[in-house]
Amino acid sequence: MEMPTFDEMVRLAKTDPETLERLRMTLIEETIAEAPESCQRRLRGLQFQIDMERRKAGNPLGACVRISKMMHDSLYTMRQTLNAAIGEPLDDELLSLSSAESATVLPFNMQATS
Repeated sequence: MEMPTFDEMVRLAKTDPETLERLRMTLIEETIAEAPESCQRRLRGLQFQIDMERRKAGNPLGACVRISKMMHDSLYTMRQTLNAAIGEPLDDELLSLSSAESATVLPFNMQATS
């Protein structure tokens, strides 16, 4: 199946989200099927994780943020692994940031615009 244009996907998102979702699932399945068989199980597992993050987010922007965090975390882990393989020290400052347990959230009052 050929990837539709961005404008076509926007149109589907607005007028026929069910068709867009079926298209998304078809394209994902085709992409995984085209991968080497030795990679397909891992790709299906990764897609499961992505789908669960999308479901937990509840809205498209939240899903984007969650999936972006997944990618950044994976890239960070890969960077740490590669640095360790060549004898570079681990990035302790970033490790301590990722293990922060709490923060104070400040409320911002929304002002109505006319």
